[in-house]
Amino acid sequence: MKSQERHHLKQNEFAHTAGRVSEVVVEDRSRILLFSGVAVLILAIAGGFFYWRAHTANQAGALLGTAMATAQGQVAPPSTLPGAAQTPGTFPTEKARAEAAIKAYQEVIAAYPNTDAANVARYQLASELLAAGRFAEAADNFRKVGDAEASSFRGALARLGLAEALMQDGKQDEAIKTYTDLAAARDTALPLDGVLMELARANLKAGKTQDARAAFKRVVDEFPESTYATAARQQLTALN
Repeated sequence: MKSQERHHLKQNEFAHTAGRVSEVVVEDRSRILLFSGVAVLILAIAGGFFYWRAHTANQAGALLGTAMATAQGQVAPPSTLPGAAQTPGTFPTEKARAEAAIKAYQEVIAAYPNTDAANVARYQLASELLAAGRFAEAADNFRKVGDAEASSFRGALARLGLAEALMQDGKQDEAIKTYTDLAAARDTALPLDGVLMELARANLKAGKTQDARAAFKRVVDEFPESTYATAARQQLTALN
């Protein structure tokens, strides 16, 4: 075959193929446009979702920051001078500051219930409630954080707070069970010697001397260099 004829043949094949592709594109234009539209819509929704989530997280974080600033506000009784007002950002008593902090943390949880900021706010709220002597409410909030963040350090701290709140509320058996579960956990970030000391003290308070002795002994035997070891030895001596 001559070179010129081969050249014409290739041109014809290319033209035929190009023409077929054009026909397919024209035939499937509606379908292509539909798929393209769906893809653009999906991208738009995804982009909007991620923007909304970031925006929400920023707003929740800002509100949480305000609540934490309230909890750390200065206690400064107002001036006794006539007409003097409380300095903004300060509180006349620790009780007034605690009440303001509790309200501020509750606002974070109510406004952004499914955010990390809400979990932090709930943990801080539980701590404030515990300090205020509102033990049942504190236990409820500690429990929610512990359930929501079962594998996190904050979740472990929440369960520790739950045990303390239960103990203060007179629910000694529940508190001891919580401490026992924490002491038995293999993947917790909490220091085991500290948890054992709390377990021992809870048992001691509940009148369970033998169980208290066993927990103190574990501290001495398993953590002889612990900062708790001396106190544990003293307790064992007193119990013998």
